[in-house]
Amino acid sequence: MMAEQTEVVVVDPEDPDPQVVERAAGVVREGRLAIVPTDTVYGVVCDPRRPAAVDEVYRVKGRRRDQPLALLLRDMAQVSSYVEEVPEAAVRAMQQFWPGGLTVVLRDTSEATAAIRAKRRTIGLRLPAHVVPRLVAERVGCALASTSANRSGQPAPSTAEQAAEQLRGVVALVLDAGPAPAGQESTVVEFVARPPSVLRAGAISIERLREVLGEVRER
Repeated sequence: MMAEQTEVVVVDPEDPDPQVVERAAGVVREGRLAIVPTDTVYGVVCDPRRPAAVDEVYRVKGRRRDQPLALLLRDMAQVSSYVEEVPEAAVRAMQQFWPGGLTVVLRDTSEATAAIRAKRRTIGLRLPAHVVPRLVAERVGCALASTSANRSGQPAPSTAEQAAEQLRGVVALVLDAGPAPAGQESTVVEFVARPPSVLRAGAISIERLREVLGEVRER
């Protein structure tokens, strides 16, 4: 892709202007990249149905192609759009920690998510506790392929300024909703085998996971 003229737009994190939401959704529908706030850190998002847009996420981040992207959902009901089977432990986790800082990794081999799964047989799903990405996903018409809005190897950004500093000129739009509440990435838990495995520590502590799920394995 050619260099982008990056636009930064302030958005109210509690009551976002519908026109601003539609501006971001339009960028994503066009196959371009946007940076959006979440409750954990700022994320760079694209339409997972557009392989070229997914490729661009990997390119601008310098991300290894064996590292999958995740999906930001608009609501919990959208889970059934992407996975057929949800283990009971994952249901309990989603009921307890969604919306919030937990990414749930479930078995998935569908063509719909092939571009973001990095040849794995699993997909990561998260329902953020932030209205902006959920509204953008609703307007786009699908979940948002997402990863933290930083160059690979750099700290995940907790502000729009930090994100724009790293990705200015390679994304079309940055929505600035102020500092991300958690300021750290989501906790990633895989529910493919028993007991569940923590793939990445983050906003939800191991202790809280064990209070809800019982045995949890750390990798």
